[in-house]
Amino acid sequence: MMTQEQLDRLKKKLDSSIPLIGTFSRKGAVKELLLNREDPQVVGLLLEVLPKLGQVMSEEVQTALKGVSSRDGVNALCEAAIRDPGSVAARLCQEAGKRPSDHERACLYLFVSGQLDAYFQEDDDFQALRQEYDRADDKLKHRIMKIIRSGDKRCTAFFGRRKKLRECNEGEIRLALESALKHKDWPNLFKAFMELPLKYGFPLLHHFRTSGWQPETPEMQSLYRQVLEDAGDSPLPEPKARNKSCLFERWLAQGNDPVYANLSESDLLEKLKQADPPEGVSIAAALATKIKPGSPAANSVMTNDHWLVRLAGHAMGFSKDVAGDVSAQDSNYWVNQLVNASGVLNFWPGDAKPADLEALRNAPSESYVGQLGAVRKVLRTLVGSRITTGVFEEMAVEAGEFAGEFAEVSDDSIHE
Repeated sequence: MMTQEQLDRLKKKLDSSIPLIGTFSRKGAVKELLLNREDPQVVGLLLEVLPKLGQVMSEEVQTALKGVSSRDGVNALCEAAIRDPGSVAARLCQEAGKRPSDHERACLYLFVSGQLDAYFQEDDDFQALRQEYDRADDKLKHRIMKIIRSGDKRCTAFFGRRKKLRECNEGEIRLALESALKHKDWPNLFKAFMELPLKYGFPLLHHFRTSGWQPETPEMQSLYRQVLEDAGDSPLPEPKARNKSCLFERWLAQGNDPVYANLSESDLLEKLKQADPPEGVSIAAALATKIKPGSPAANSVMTNDHWLVRLAGHAMGFSKDVAGDVSAQDSNYWVNQLVNASGVLNFWPGDAKPADLEALRNAPSESYVGQLGAVRKVLRTLVGSRITTGVFEEMAVEAGEFAGEFAEVSDDSIHE
C-alpha cells in the first residue's frame, strides 16, 4: 500500500499544468502507479488519469488494470463500473470477468452493467438487488429502474415486493400510510388501521372523519362508527424526548444490521447477556421482529439490569401494559422521562388475547380520561371486535419506486 504522502506527490505530478514538463512528469507518475496497481487508491488514480494519456500509455494502463487481482483492487475497479456502467472501468471489468467480492454488490454490478443472464443466476428473487436499491442514492436508483423498465420480462417481479406489516420497519409503514392518504385509499387504510398499533392508526381517524367514506359491510360500518366515537377530537399524545436522541436512534437502527438481524431469538438473548448497554439496545431492536409483547423474551429485555436496554424495550413496544395509565413503571428516572408512551400505543391488535380484553374492560375509569383515554377506548373496541369475530384480512406493504402501497396478503405474494 502506498502512503498518503506518496499518493499526494503523484497526484501533484498528474495534475501538472505545464504542457511539456507535465507530460514527462505524468508519465513518470503513471509508471510509478503501475508498480502499485493492486492498491485500491491507485486504481482510482489510474482511472482518473486515463483520459489525459496518449494511446500507447493508455493501453498500457488498461492492460495493467485488467490484470489487477487483489480483493481491494478488484473491488475498487468494480465500484467505478457501478458508478458509471458506460465507463472504461466497466468495459475492463467485463472483459476480465471481474466482480465485487461482496455478494450483494456483485449482484448490483451485474444488474447495472446489463449482464442480466449472469445476474439472474445469482439473485433470481431480487433479494440482494432490493437491499442495494434501498441503500442507493437517487442516481443509482434511477439507473436500476431504467433497466427494470427496459422490457425484460424477468424484471417485472421487482415490483412485486411485499412484506407483512409486522416485518416492516417504521419508515416503511409511515411511507405506505402517506401514500394511501395521498391516493385516498380508504378501504386499505381502514384494514391497516385495524391491524397496526395505534401510534400509527389513531391519527388516521381524523382523516376518516373528514373523508365521507365508510366501509361496505354492516359489521365494519358499526366498528367504524364506534372507533370514531371513541376517538372524539382527542389528539395523539406528543412523542417524548426519545425521538430527539440521535445516538439512541442510531443504536436502535443497528438492530437491522445482518450481524444482529440474521441471528435467531435464542442467539440474540444469549448475546444480550454479555452485551454492553449500547449493543443491548441494538439487540433489543433486532428482537422486535421475532418476539411479541409480554413473551418471556420480551420480559427478559424489560427486566434487563441496565436502564438503556429497558428503554429500548419500551421503544420497541415490548411492554404489554394496555390498561395502565402510567408511561413506564420503572425505578430509573430516565426510563420514566424518556419512554414514548404506554403499551397502549405499541400494542398490535392481532396479538390480542381474551385476557387483554378483560384487562381493558376492567381498567379503572381514570384509564379512559386524559391523553391516552381515547386511545385506550379505541383499542378496547378493536380488541373486542377481534376477539369476538376472529376474522381480519392481513395486510402487507408493497414497495414501489419511491413509495409503499398497502396490499392484502396472500401466501404466494410475500417476498422476503
